[in-house]
Amino acid sequence: MPLIDSLNTFRTSIVEANGFIALAFQQDAAGAYILPQNQRDFISDSAFLKLFISWETFLEQSFIQYMLGELSILGNPVVRYVQPIDEQHAHKLLIGTQKYVDWSNPDIVKRLCNLFFAAANPFDTFISSMMTDLFDLKTVRNAAAHLTSTTRQQLDSVGTRKLKRPCFNLKVSDFIFAVDPDSATGETILTSYLNKLDVSAEGIANA
Repeated sequence: MPLIDSLNTFRTSIVEANGFIALAFQQDAAGAYILPQNQRDFISDSAFLKLFISWETFLEQSFIQYMLGELSILGNPVVRYVQPIDEQHAHKLLIGTQKYVDWSNPDIVKRLCNLFFAAANPFDTFISSMMTDLFDLKTVRNAAAHLTSTTRQQLDSVGTRKLKRPCFNLKVSDFIFAVDPDSATGETILTSYLNKLDVSAEGIANA
């Protein structure tokens, strides 16, 4: 799949997930939510998981494409240290002796990109620029996938830092739909994160 297709697929997935969220929060003529709270929360959590998986998929696809020598969308080469014979071989090189690549962990992504590509590669540049945000997103992903005392505590910690107020027993939907205190335009936390992911995805694809 060409890089332009990977970028477009990522963006299409974001639009689709946001569409699910919009449906979950539809209101009737009186302004009351059509779906009950538990269903809105379920759809929100599921949509967030889809968003996160879309980011991981984009990272993996673009990594493979650059490993195979594909030029960026702008026609720029990324200097690579490996020359896999095909896509399957590239996957095997990435996995190495592990069972899988944890694309949710930006530290691992940085180690891989600096192992397989020359310095100042687009992955290192853009992953480094949003390390804290990526770890935050992973925390939210974990809470959306399986809310336990541990994941709830981690989500509360992220919420307290991002929302600049004490947070206790925070739900994923409460956090991601809250207004971002650092946004000059009143964006939600989710929108702020998605904007950063989009900038990074475009930067990686354009190199």
